[in-house]
Amino acid sequence: MEALLKQMMDQMNQQFAKIDRKFEMIDHRFDEMDKRFDRIEQRLDNIEIRLDNVEIRLDRVEMRLDKVEANIEALRESVENNATEFRSHFRYIETKLEQHDHMFEIVASLSNNIQH
Repeated sequence: MEALLKQMMDQMNQQFAKIDRKFEMIDHRFDEMDKRFDRIEQRLDNIEIRLDNVEIRLDRVEMRLDKVEANIEALRESVENNATEFRSHFRYIETKLEQHDHMFEIVASLSNNIQH
């Protein structure tokens, strides 16, 4: 009976040893998974940092585009104002030319009357 009890204890010890090895393997696999998750988390953190940098750069580009847009609007207004001013000057010159043309016609008419 004692031998049977010893045999059963040995078998139980062997089973416990197998279970211990399986738990160690499982523990090792969990450790490996933790390491992989840590690497994935690190990569995601790096991606997040890169995306933040891209966002900052895009914000800067947006600000620069807003400035360019404002400058274009100012230039458009300036061109429109200059065009209005040039039209006014051209009308003035046209009026003066018409007055001079009319004056030359009068002088030419008087000159023709004096010669006849």
